[in-house]
Amino acid sequence: MNSQNQLSEAPVKSLFFKYYIPALISILSVTVHQIVNGVILGQQVGKEGLAAVGLYGPVIIVFIALTLPVMIGGGIMIGKSIGAGNYQNTQQIFQFATTLALLFGGIIAISSPLLVRPIAGFLAGNNHTKIVDNLCDYMSWQLISLPFLFLRMFWGNFISSDSGPKVSRNASLIGVVLNIILDLFLVVGLGLGVEGASIATAVSIFLSAFYLFFYIQKGRNNFSFRDFQFTLKFKDWKELGHFGLPSFASEISFSSGLLMISHSVVPYGALAVAAFGLVNYLSFIFIRLFTAAMIAALPIVSFNIGAKLPARVLAIFRFAFGFTLVLGLVVTAVGFVIPDLLVSLFSDNETDEFVNVAGNATKLYFILFLGAGPNYILSSYLQSIGKSKLATLINILKGFLFIAVFMFLLTDYFEMGLNGILLSRSFAEISTLILVGGYMLCKKGNYFSEEVIMSKV
Repeated sequence: MNSQNQLSEAPVKSLFFKYYIPALISILSVTVHQIVNGVILGQQVGKEGLAAVGLYGPVIIVFIALTLPVMIGGGIMIGKSIGAGNYQNTQQIFQFATTLALLFGGIIAISSPLLVRPIAGFLAGNNHTKIVDNLCDYMSWQLISLPFLFLRMFWGNFISSDSGPKVSRNASLIGVVLNIILDLFLVVGLGLGVEGASIATAVSIFLSAFYLFFYIQKGRNNFSFRDFQFTLKFKDWKELGHFGLPSFASEISFSSGLLMISHSVVPYGALAVAAFGLVNYLSFIFIRLFTAAMIAALPIVSFNIGAKLPARVLAIFRFAFGFTLVLGLVVTAVGFVIPDLLVSLFSDNETDEFVNVAGNATKLYFILFLGAGPNYILSSYLQSIGKSKLATLINILKGFLFIAVFMFLLTDYFEMGLNGILLSRSFAEISTLILVGGYMLCKKGNYFSEEVIMSKV
């Protein structure tokens, strides 16, 4: 059975894990790097250095958000095009996405000297000089490497949609191994601190993208560099935007919510800022377990929509949704049972006060995982069947709107202070799942019928 027959015929459970395991290995390899990177920075630089890396999260999410319509929308369209046998369209998407990655990433890289200091001051507060300086050191090299990060994102996702999930996994593994080696050399060996960690990451991103370039160059995909043309012309750009809009809304809302939380934490002092930076860093590690499920489900769903097999689309959705729901319970339990262990792993010789603050923050913040995974699956399923408005609403509610509402209620009305700020995102995820999930069940004929799934083919 060839790879395309497997997408249309293999048992759903085994097929999901065939895609999930490479995605998970890829993401876990990144997670292992983040853990090693965090331990190295925590031991060599201290909580201020690690907090700087965590506070950079909302910044990179903003820039990634602007490219996600092309990455996710393009991946969905490539999967559908291959399922329908329209291979010419895959090459057009590939050319357009590659051109956009280099152009947009290049503009940001060139503008980075003007962006770094103002963004760092907003995130950490200009009075927290040490954190601001570390954040500037880390951000500078990350912004310079953005063109190659965008290429790695686009090419890796497109290759996965073209039945090559193991290739994307290998690219991530190569990048991670190199990153760890360079971390040890630059941070520990040469004592370059946060800047050394950033340089290590930038170099590994470049080499990971180069590996994907080499693979595509071999011509094993339904898109290639043969007769490649740089172009910003793409006749189906409206359809691309339609499929990708929810992902754009997700990342913009998510980053806006994090920026709002980060800025609200600043008045509580440097200890609170450092604690939130650490907890946010931890959440980025664990959220990868859920994004792997979304990455695994998307190409299978897209292919089977293009192949006009709606029953398989529903089967993969149900399995992925249930899987992420159970996984969310497990991760939330980890946050409650061993918060101090997680905090201690990434900090060295910190005060008991810091460990207590960060440990309590971990418990409150990790509640978000009860709803995060199922919300990912709901949103990606709605994107795939063309219900972009509701998918966009999910992402706006959980990423920003409900955060603002709960932050106001918990801090101003219930006077919960810092705890209210941390709980706002957790409550936003859970409330979105209950509200939108309940609505879809009540109107299941509009979202889960075979006729609806096929209406956008």
